[in-house]
Order: sequence, then structure tokens, then C-alpha cells
Amino acid sequence: MSYLFNDQANSLREEFVSNETKIISVVSGKGGVGKSIFSVNVAALLASYDKKVLLFDSDAGFANASILLGSTIQHTLSDYMKGTITFKECIQDTMYGVKIVSTGFDYSDWKIFQNNFDGSILNEFLVETRDTDYLIIDVGAGYSEKLNNFYLNSDKIFIITAPEPTAVVNAYSLLKALSYLGVNSEIEIVLNMTKNKEELDNIKYALSSTVKKFLNKDINSFYELSYDPNVPLSVKAQIPVVIMKKDSKFSKDIKKIVDNILNLEVSQKESSFAKRIKKLFGLES
Repeated sequence: MSYLFNDQANSLREEFVSNETKIISVVSGKGGVGKSIFSVNVAALLASYDKKVLLFDSDAGFANASILLGSTIQHTLSDYMKGTITFKECIQDTMYGVKIVSTGFDYSDWKIFQNNFDGSILNEFLVETRDTDYLIIDVGAGYSEKLNNFYLNSDKIFIITAPEPTAVVNAYSLLKALSYLGVNSEIEIVLNMTKNKEELDNIKYALSSTVKKFLNKDINSFYELSYDPNVPLSVKAQIPVVIMKKDSKFSKDIKKIVDNILNLEVSQKESSFAKRIKKLFGLES
């Protein structure tokens, strides 16, 4: 019987050799810069283009992506690890076409999850994500060694920052940590809540010159998310801005980013999706 199970598991993993699910991580140097709002609006806009999107809210202790999508999470991965539900029950549909998984974790739970992410959990994960076009991971603010596998196995990483000194300094610190870690993913800087061109240019110059001087690297591109009064209104309404106000400044800025994402290619084509997920959760080096 065990041989039969192993054959089925191997067959399932072989099915994902040609799977080209794109893995996108959204990070920030500090909280309060709009990371989850960015993740939710990108996910909702991709879904409006008939893309299959799974949003993985991994922000331990501060998971709130479901609220921004007008949903109440019924089950979390924390419940799953207690053995009371299936992985399928952790995946929740939203009215905007985005599927969402919330960890429900405290920081200590992450290690427990990674230590128990074995072959059977992997198989369940693969079955439930077989048609996913984009796996978007909303990563907790700041740098955490526990999440190194997420940083290393993403096809693209968006670093969200805002026009305030602490946010810019923390964005640089995070960029430095990813550089020292050896991350080869495409890294994009998103400047959120910018109010004018001068402010935008000053942040670009400060980050670019600092990164060049101390890391000897160039920042290839910046994205701007204009300050928009529709954003706090959308948070209160629990409706993504790209759905509630499609012609707003913020929505137009998000569309530019999504247009780029739609042209994204899998950066690790030598690895099947199954192998990449194993690396993501630390099952394989």
C-alpha cells in the first residue's frame, strides 16, 4: 500500500514539472507603509484579468489581507497544523476572485510549521494550487532569517516603502540584507504615498546613491504609488481600490505594476513547481 501511495505522490509531483506558477513576495522594511494594501490590490487586479491568484498572508501576528478583501477567515494554517481541518479548508474564496490562505501564526508557530511541512502536506498543497497562475506572499515587515527561503525562491520581490526617513532607511536595510543573502530574484522598489515629483525624485536619489555606494549595485527601476484619498476609503469599505475606484491615481499606478507582472517569467525554470515549493518551506536546499 505504501508503494502505491509513493507512486501517486511521485506522479503528482511530475505533473508540476511544466507548471509555471509565478511566486511573488511583497516585503517592507517597516510596518505602516501599505504592504498589505499593495498585495491585495495587485492580487485583485490580476484576478480581474481571469488569472488564478492565491494570496498567502504570512505576516505572523498581523495578518490582515482577508479584512482588506472583505472576508472573514474561517480556518488558518495554524488550525491545519493542529490536525482539525484539511489544507483545502484553509483556502478561502473571496468575492474578488482571489483565493487567500492565512497562517494565523505567532512567530514561534513558523518554526513548527516548517519542521512539519513534510511530503503529505506538500502533496495537499500541490493539489490545491495546481491551477494557480500567481502565488503572492505577503511577508511580514522587516527582515527575518526564518523567511530566507521565501526571499530566495521568489520570481520577483517588491519592497514597499514610503516618503518618510525611517521607512527609506529600513527599505535600504532590507535591500542590504537581501543582497548579502544572495537573492537573485527581480527586486522592485515601490514608493508608496508619494505626493509630488520632487519628493519622489529625492527618495529615488537617496536610495540609488546609498545602494551604489555601499552595495555597489544599481536599482534598475522604481514604481510610484501616488497618495490617493481613495485608499483609506477603500480600507474602511473593505474593497480593493482597483475595484472600487478603477480610474483613481492609485489604481492606474497599480495597473502599471500588474502590466509588468503579466510579462514576468519563471526565474528558476530548471526547477519544477514542486521543488520550488519544497525549497520555499525549507524541505530542500
